Amino acid sequence: MPSYHAYWGKARPTADMAELHLLVHHSLDVAAVGHAYLRRHPALLDWLAARFVAPRDVLLDWFVFWLALHDLGKFSITFQRQRSDLVEQLQGQPAPEAQAEPVRHDSLGFGFWREYMCDCALDEDWFGEFDSRSDLTDAVEPWVRVATGHHGMPPRTDAGVQATRHFTPRGAARDAPSRNAADALDFVAAMRAMFLSPATAALVTRPDFADRSRELSWWLAGVVVLADWIGSDTDHFPYRATALQSLAGYWADALAHADAALDATGILVAPLRAPLGFAQLFPRIPAPSPLQAWAAELPVAPRPQLHLLEDVTGAGKTEAAVMLTQRLIAAGVADGFFIGLPTMATANAMHERISQVYRPLFGEAASLALAHGRRNLVEAFAASVLRPGRADADPDAPDGDDTATARCTAWLADHNKRALLAPAGVGTIDQALLATLRSKHQSLRLLGLFRKVLVVDEVHACDAYMLRTLELLLEFHARAGGSAVLLSATLPMRMKRKLLAAFAQGAGQSAAPAHRRDYPLVTSWVAGNAADEPAPAVPPVATAVAAATLTEQPIATRAAVRRRVGVRHESDRAALHRLILDTLAAGRCVAWIRNTVADVLDAHAELAPALPAGSVTVFHARFALADRLVIEQRVLATFGRDSGPAERRGQLLLASQVAEQSLDIDADLLVTDLAPIDRLVQRAGRLMRHVRDAEGRASTDPQAGDARGEPLMVVFGPAFTEAPRSDWFKDFFPKASGVYPDHGQLWLTARALQAGGFTMPDDARALVEAVYDGEAELPAGLQASSNRAEGKAYGDRSLADANVVDPERGYVRGGSEWDTDESAPSRLGEDTHDVLLCRWDGGVLRPLHAHADPRAAWAYSGVRIARRLLCGVPQPADAARATALAECAQRLPGQGRWSVLLPLESDGKDGFAARALRLSRDEKAELPARCRYSSLTGLVLEDEAAPDPEGAGAGASRQ
Repeated sequence: MPSYHAYWGKARPTADMAELHLLVHHSLDVAAVGHAYLRRHPALLDWLAARFVAPRDVLLDWFVFWLALHDLGKFSITFQRQRSDLVEQLQGQPAPEAQAEPVRHDSLGFGFWREYMCDCALDEDWFGEFDSRSDLTDAVEPWVRVATGHHGMPPRTDAGVQATRHFTPRGAARDAPSRNAADALDFVAAMRAMFLSPATAALVTRPDFADRSRELSWWLAGVVVLADWIGSDTDHFPYRATALQSLAGYWADALAHADAALDATGILVAPLRAPLGFAQLFPRIPAPSPLQAWAAELPVAPRPQLHLLEDVTGAGKTEAAVMLTQRLIAAGVADGFFIGLPTMATANAMHERISQVYRPLFGEAASLALAHGRRNLVEAFAASVLRPGRADADPDAPDGDDTATARCTAWLADHNKRALLAPAGVGTIDQALLATLRSKHQSLRLLGLFRKVLVVDEVHACDAYMLRTLELLLEFHARAGGSAVLLSATLPMRMKRKLLAAFAQGAGQSAAPAHRRDYPLVTSWVAGNAADEPAPAVPPVATAVAAATLTEQPIATRAAVRRRVGVRHESDRAALHRLILDTLAAGRCVAWIRNTVADVLDAHAELAPALPAGSVTVFHARFALADRLVIEQRVLATFGRDSGPAERRGQLLLASQVAEQSLDIDADLLVTDLAPIDRLVQRAGRLMRHVRDAEGRASTDPQAGDARGEPLMVVFGPAFTEAPRSDWFKDFFPKASGVYPDHGQLWLTARALQAGGFTMPDDARALVEAVYDGEAELPAGLQASSNRAEGKAYGDRSLADANVVDPERGYVRGGSEWDTDESAPSRLGEDTHDVLLCRWDGGVLRPLHAHADPRAAWAYSGVRIARRLLCGVPQPADAARATALAECAQRLPGQGRWSVLLPLESDGKDGFAARALRLSRDEKAELPARCRYSSLTGLVLEDEAAPDPEGAGAGASRQ
């Protein structure tokens, strides 16, 4: 056998299978997965072939050739020395020492190309004749980066990665031949013989090949990461420690294994289904709203398109988006969908709604990620989307590299990330935004969105940084022929124009500026095509296209959501408390939406003692997932569409912004802290949302009016004045002053509400534009606040431009490092992380919420919190407990590097207490802190000195 068989690629310490897997076999495993994935994803392969103007089989062989070389860096001495015993077993002698300290093998693979392969390729005309080395590298290096960057980020290319020092033994002369390099080159030659026919090798001579390679490398890199994960699953690719057949024979076996592995993942495109009528998709809705009827009747053009749906809360925007999405899928314009929500709470609620229509959309053929109720959310994803295989090599190996299995397990531990890979997904918008930011596994997210309908709900809830990132995401999505549906009740005109322009730019076209101020309104932009006739589902290569179409269509309003909302401004806390208590005593239900978690807890401490047990529900982002799911269900049962007098009577909901969007709740009286006008309009949508009788029973008569009287929204905030001081808002809301930093906008909002109410939908556009059009004159006292906020917004947009990947440069590093899972943040604000709540059971630490699947148990026990509030835990004084804590961390994905374990002790009452560490104000020191956890109030930290915001732009709002 050729000597390139004498290298290990995977190793495991257990004895239930071979101890090692040969490197050449693993290389072909991964290549086979990539081959099978593209072959069974014809839309992706057709799109790539069209962009390269190349036959599908030629492009497929070209890609597989490079994918087979993804682990060339593992031929290095530094990698092989990690298991010197295996080297001696395979080569008959111990591994020599290298000339340098270990470097990750992905970067070594790229270095091997530059220092060994490139000159050979040029001298031997592997890819035809090139005039210079620079011409060859310009055409080929994008593919080398894609293949070797299989760990979710581009390989390093700095001077510190010198391949010769890692392939040549210590003490050898500089020009001494290297056995490791020679064997690696022999393996490259074998792969050339298997995959590079003359026609395939000549692919690089096609026009614009280098430019298209760079542009498309972002999606190709995602296929490589996915193939490496699946190809590392030992359940489908069992280890083989010896070469019992030729590489060609092994390749045939690997292809069969790859098909079986893909079948088990649940990520393949589902077959097209016939279009469904509205009644078939939503049998519980007796008649569609005007917006829903528009979605059901719109002629579907077979080209990329963007639809912005603006309508009042309760008009059925979600159902309209789903209706339109299934029609795009049935027409072959898309293969699936991803719905991005502003918070995890809204994502959970959306999951419940989508699960009811999932099967009619996809049947049994697609992943069942969304075919289960909320209680099964975590385990449903874990069981159906990319099961992580058994562990292979030590993830703490000297080259600092995690194994593919460890990376896969860590990524899949976040169910919001898993949602991107399934044909249908619901999650936070952050996971989609990270597809265009310099973050680990960015390319995998981008691949997950390919030919999906991207639905973004509450799109107005984006600050300047998120808006710019969303623009870039829409540009990327349109480049790949994707379509998008954006939903909002309150979308400022300036924001709308930016989103339309970004999507059109991605499609290589332009969009006329939207101008109509009707409301409700649907704005649709559909890409043109080269011959003014229907284009194929896969975008053509030609860039000269006919003019695109922009349509702005006013939509009628359903009578049930046309209403007058009274507004009462209240600045007296005691008077507000009396109003709430009197309303509850009268048998009605009240919801108070606050701007920070700390304010929610303050309201609970002030009001709960005066109310019966079980009549107050606290809802915010600092609950463990299991408790949050229970609370969400309780909130919907108490305040939702199907609640009745028995459930609603005397109930108080104290919530942060997690309750302001996408939750179908209905309060008799709504109290809200002062917030920007678009947020208040959203919050007003939780007020008397469904028609009920005077006792609170939901009406079944579509013509009936609400018998509870005129809806009243009480806005709690500083007294309105025409000449406010600079501390007008901050003095009243010290904890929330940083959540909405433009206090001029808050003053404009308060002024707009002085009329005592508004009518929906008639006043919606005027209200929003009065605050956001930038034309209003502000009081002198608040001008500085607005100037700072405007300057920050410009800076945040610039930061987004600096953090986003560049499609023209291709899959390369640049700017900030990629080494952490979210190097470039999806939204600005506080740095947050996951805290895993656990409890002592004797001397053993167990997740707070038990589950048969340990991964699900930890997911259910997790809460996300600002790092400054809880950055770690002190070392237990008891040595046995310290050991138990360390051992527990080792069993977590990534050995606990991506989260903090918080051991809890019963407080003897209704909750738990814990010792923790928090950051000092200058974030340079860790200080002792105390915290409590209760399923009634969540995680409470003592002496919180600053706000923990959950609004747009705040890191905590992902939850």
